[in-house]
Amino acid sequence: MNNGGTQYEWAKTIPCRNIKIHGFCKWEKKGCSFNHDDPSKKNGSEVKSTPQAVKPISEPMSASTTLSSDSLSGGKAGVTPPKPSILGSSPLAVQSDTADSGARKKFNIDTPSFTPTGSLVNKFADLSSKLDDIPSFSPSANVAAPASAGVPFDPQSAPIFTPGMPIGDPAHSTAEQEPFYQQTNPFPINYHLYAGQPPPHIQHHLKPHERTVADLFIPNDLREEIQKKNEESLRTISATQSGLPIHINQYHSLCPIDQKFETSAKSFGYMSSVYKVMSNLDGKLYTMRRLEHVPISSESCFRSVNKWRSLNCANVVKLYEVMTTRAFGDNSLVLIYDYYPMSRNLLEAHFFKIGDKDPELITEPLLWNYLVQLTNAVSEIHKAGLAVRVFDPTKIIVTNKGRIRLSACGVYDILEASSKEGPAESLEELQARDIQGMGILIYDLAKSLVFAKVQNLSAEEGIPKLTVSDKLKDVLKKLIGNEVSLGQLQQLIAPEILSVVNGVQDSADYMEACLSREIENARLVRLFAKLDFICDRPEFVKDGSWSETGERYPIKLFRDYVFHQVDENGKPVLDLTHAINCLNKLDAGSKETILLVSPDEMSCLIVSYETLKELVEKSFRQLRS
Repeated sequence: MNNGGTQYEWAKTIPCRNIKIHGFCKWEKKGCSFNHDDPSKKNGSEVKSTPQAVKPISEPMSASTTLSSDSLSGGKAGVTPPKPSILGSSPLAVQSDTADSGARKKFNIDTPSFTPTGSLVNKFADLSSKLDDIPSFSPSANVAAPASAGVPFDPQSAPIFTPGMPIGDPAHSTAEQEPFYQQTNPFPINYHLYAGQPPPHIQHHLKPHERTVADLFIPNDLREEIQKKNEESLRTISATQSGLPIHINQYHSLCPIDQKFETSAKSFGYMSSVYKVMSNLDGKLYTMRRLEHVPISSESCFRSVNKWRSLNCANVVKLYEVMTTRAFGDNSLVLIYDYYPMSRNLLEAHFFKIGDKDPELITEPLLWNYLVQLTNAVSEIHKAGLAVRVFDPTKIIVTNKGRIRLSACGVYDILEASSKEGPAESLEELQARDIQGMGILIYDLAKSLVFAKVQNLSAEEGIPKLTVSDKLKDVLKKLIGNEVSLGQLQQLIAPEILSVVNGVQDSADYMEACLSREIENARLVRLFAKLDFICDRPEFVKDGSWSETGERYPIKLFRDYVFHQVDENGKPVLDLTHAINCLNKLDAGSKETILLVSPDEMSCLIVSYETLKELVEKSFRQLRS
């Protein structure tokens, strides 16, 4: 209460309900306008009169004014007994002799402490059972006032809630405050988003016209492989953690493809490393190969780059750009290639276990497949007036099952041009060595098929011991012995080329069939979006044409018909086939009619899919206008 009076004078004679409910009022000295005298007890006797007769105390009680029976009876000298009010002899309801209009004063230290009366049950027993008589909740002092009280909410200065820390703790205002969710994805991604197909021996015996849910989507193994590639493409690492430059020209977000941050100096004579980067021009991902401390003297070292950039071959990783940079702290040579996520080189694919992938077994059909693809790559490179120069298994990547590509092409041309000695061999000699290098690579891979030790044997001694067909042995002998030209090689392996082409076409048909399923899904997603754009728009609640009495009401009922059906027990019906069939008929505008019933079963409409389609298109056009 205020010393100069209350905020509402009409309430000063009304007892505060907080005292009746809780036994005290926390707002008594903070502006509560009601009377806080406790008339329930008066020296142990019941108060008989009405609480409206209470008058405020005009003077505080002094130390000499004791609350004893003597003082109340006037038996002690020097003390003027207080005049009893109409409430009787209660000392809490007395008036001072010098009181004028009677301003309320505070109690002193000798005021007796408050003692609740009765039990908790008796206290609440006096409350009214009517909702209007229940007192309103009074917030505590440390709770911020709502926006309606004139204190707007500021999201910048609002404290961050942390479980286990009391409100008002100083730690809420510190910068070291830990967020509520410290890790958004504590578990790895689960790629099995859909239920897998049952084993072959317990597969459902479906009728010719029946289909399972798995038939509506791409196969799980293909979907999982694509999702893993997408995740690998999005993998990043901070520049502070990797110590790499923030950007190199228009390429940024450098991320080492080798997760062990290893560099290699085996193939080129220089320390080299490979990164995944993103272009600031087109937003695409590329592969950046860096060679350290390369002495580039002039632009003449890049004469062969234009030839490599114009080369388009399915079995060669395309080269886009070559540059030098000092962003790494040295004079580095940087080459930009196409990026293939989750690609592995031949050694990793067939001789090492990477993560959860076991090495793939080498078979003779796979060797023929590799030889055909290498022949295609070498043929296109020779037509462009270039040479592969080296067939390092660590520089030949496997991008998909059975699909290989030559990577790091063009590096040796630049390094040779930058050296002072110049080219040691002519182009014809280099191209002849390419044919021989193909044979050596296939021979090294074929040696893994032999259980006996043939690693230390020469090619002439080891080829007869290979467990492959005589035809492949004969081809390897001619390749390694440099007894065949590129045209003659194509004639020797022509039947195997047709076999590889047949497999490629089968793979293309399989991918096209999987893609056709996703085309249907994309069409239905667009229809989903239209229905959600139209139904339950809050800005059109008062618009009669969009309400439940308007012409768009059938669209809302149709959405309930498709997605909100329940069975006889009231449980939701989760029938994907029903939803897809209904949406397909809506998209086609079928003349078939359906019965639409409102949730309260008070309205029924018979409408065709053709009419519903017209309503959907009309409503969507109105939203776009």
